[in-house]
Amino acid sequence: MSGALLGLARDGALLAVALALPLVLAAVLAGAVTAIVGAVTQVRDASLGFAPRLVALALAVAVTAPVIGARAAAFATRALSAIEVVGRGG
Repeated sequence: MSGALLGLARDGALLAVALALPLVLAAVLAGAVTAIVGAVTQVRDASLGFAPRLVALALAVAVTAPVIGARAAAFATRALSAIEVVGRGG
């Protein structure tokens, strides 16, 4: 594989992790808070763990969607412009 293609693949993988991180953190924090509240109140209902995570994830998507979209579009533009370079073997 060419260096340009490997660099593009590496950048894509790092971008995927960076874009998913806020959403994963929101779900983890909501789950932790829900677990603590459930332990303190001794409530054992499965839906109480799901609903706060869903709300936190929806809020995180709403807040980070512009940044995620802009960074994904910038990467797609760069990747599509690199097709010519990779196609020439460079």
